[in-house]
Amino acid sequence: MSKLLEIFLDFFKEFSEKYLPAISRLIRHVLDWKAFAFSWVAHYSRQFGMQAIISVGVIASLYAGYQFSMRTLSPESPKPSHDVILKSRFSSPLPSSNIIIVDIDERSLALLSEKHGRWPWSRDVLADGLQKLADLEAKSILFNVMLSDPDKNNADADAAMDVTAQLVRPIAFPIIRLAPQNDSASQLKAAQIPGAVIQKPEAQDKTLAAVIPMFGSMHDRLGVVNQKPDADGIVRKYPLRWQESGYVLPSIVARTVDNAGQPLTGLPDSLSLNWRNKQGKYTRMSFGDLQLDQLSEAQKAQLKNAYIVLSASAPGVGQTKATGVSALEDDGEILATALDDTLHGTYLRTMPNWLVLLLNLGIIWGLVWLTTTNAVSATANKLFVLIQSGLGVVTLVSASYTNYLIDLSDSMSFGIALFGVIKLVQSLDDRWSRAKPGFRKIRRKHGAASLVLLGWLDGKISHLDAQQLQRAIEIEVGMPQVARVDDLFAGESFVKSHCSKYKCLLVHVNVRHEEKLNAILNDPRFAAILRKTHALQSDWDTESKAFASEVAPLILNMGADLLHEAWMNSLPK
Repeated sequence: MSKLLEIFLDFFKEFSEKYLPAISRLIRHVLDWKAFAFSWVAHYSRQFGMQAIISVGVIASLYAGYQFSMRTLSPESPKPSHDVILKSRFSSPLPSSNIIIVDIDERSLALLSEKHGRWPWSRDVLADGLQKLADLEAKSILFNVMLSDPDKNNADADAAMDVTAQLVRPIAFPIIRLAPQNDSASQLKAAQIPGAVIQKPEAQDKTLAAVIPMFGSMHDRLGVVNQKPDADGIVRKYPLRWQESGYVLPSIVARTVDNAGQPLTGLPDSLSLNWRNKQGKYTRMSFGDLQLDQLSEAQKAQLKNAYIVLSASAPGVGQTKATGVSALEDDGEILATALDDTLHGTYLRTMPNWLVLLLNLGIIWGLVWLTTTNAVSATANKLFVLIQSGLGVVTLVSASYTNYLIDLSDSMSFGIALFGVIKLVQSLDDRWSRAKPGFRKIRRKHGAASLVLLGWLDGKISHLDAQQLQRAIEIEVGMPQVARVDDLFAGESFVKSHCSKYKCLLVHVNVRHEEKLNAILNDPRFAAILRKTHALQSDWDTESKAFASEVAPLILNMGADLLHEAWMNSLPK
C-alpha cells in the first residue's frame, strides 16, 4: 500500500510541475481571448456602429417586404398574432339573441332513445322538428344535417321529410364539396346547382364532386357547408361565397340569409370571423326538448322570427374544429358566428397589406433616423416605450370594441428588434468610449506623450455638441487616443446632483496633433471647456493600473476646479 501511495505522489508531483502551469496558461489565454473578442466588437461598434444600424435597417426592410409579398401572394396563410390578440382582447361582440342553435346534443340522444332508438333516427323525427320550428315562426333555418341516402327500413319517414322540405320554405340544406381531384368521376354539373354563378363559359359543363341531399325538394335551397381552415388547420375565416375556377356557389350561411329575404350586398366573399369569445356563447336549445314539446314559453317566444342553426354536437354525431380562440369548437357555434357576422356586418376588417408594410417601414427608418441624429437618449427611450405601448393599446382596443382588427404587432416586433440592436451597439460604443476595463484590450499601449484633459459641466455644452466634439477629436488623433469620463459619481450622497454634472475627455496627443486640436476647440460652442495639459509619466494604457493612478487625481482636480468656479459664479455679487 505504501509503495502505491509513493508512486501516486511521485506522479502527482510530476504532473503538477509539468502540466499545471501549461493548463493555467491555457486558461488565461482563453480568458484573454474572450476579453479580446469583447474589445474588438466594442472597438468596431464605436467605429462602424452607425453603418451597422443602417445595415440592420436595410435587412429589416427587406424582411418586411418579404412578409408583404407572402401575404399578398398567399392571403390564406394565417397570421398567428391574430389569435393571440383575439384571445387577449378585453371584450368582443355580443352573440345575437336572434340566432339560436337547436342542438342534437347528448341530452337529445338520451331523451329520444327510448322512442326512436339510437342515432341516426328515422327522417320523420327530423321532419317533425323542422315543422315545429316552422310552427313557432322561425324566420330561417340552417339545416346542418346531410341526408344523402334513402332509409331502406322506413320509406314513409323519407316521404315525410320530402313533404316537409317542400312545405317549409325558409330552410337551407347542405351540399358537401368533395376533393376536386374527384371531379372527373362526377356527373353533377356546377350549372345544375340553383344559385350557382357561372363566371366563365367553359365552366358551364364543368362537373364537380359533391354530396347532395337525396330529396329533390331540397335542391333549390342548397348551400356549401364546407369550411376553409387555414394552412395550419385552424378555422379563422368563413367562405360566404364558395369560389372555384369559373363558378361561384352560395354557402349554406348565404343561402340561410337569402331565404329570409335579407340582402347580401357589400359583403366580402370570405369573412374573417369575429368570435364572441368574451361575451359567452349563442343560445342553445336541445332538439330533444323541441321534439318532446318540453320548451318553456320563454324559449318558444325566443324562436319566433329567429335564425335557427340546426346542428349536432353530440360525440360521434357532430364535428369539432380548432378555431383562432378555441382548441375545439362544434360546427353549430362556427356557423352561428358566420351567420351573425353576415347579418350584422360584425366580421373583422383587417388592415390592407400595403398599409402594414408602410407602418413597418416607418417604424424601422424612424428609429434609424433617430440614431443618425444622435437622438436616442433617455427622453427618446421613454418616447419609444410610449409609442410601443400605444401600438399595443390601439391593437387591443380596436379588436375589443370595434369590428376592425388593427394589428400593429409586426410594427411592434420590428421596433423592439431594431431598438435592441441600437441599444446593443450604443452599449458597446459607450464601453469603448469610457474605456471600461476589459474593453480596450486591442491597441492598448502607446508611448508616453502629452495628456490633454477637457472638462465641462452639464448645461455649458449640450449632449449633442459633446458627442460631436468627441467624434471630431477621434478623427484627428485616432479613436484609441480618446477616453470619456462621465460616470465618476454614483450613490446617494447629497452632493451627487452637483458632482455628476462633471464630464471630461482624456486626449493622448503628440506635437503634430496640437494645431488640429486647437482648431477644434476654437469653435464657440466649446468656449466653456476647461483645458489642462499634463506630461504623462506612464504609457497611455487605459487597462493599466499605473496609468489610472496617474490620471485619477488630475481628473478629480479638474472637476473640483469646475465645481468651485460654478459655485463662485452663483454667489451674489
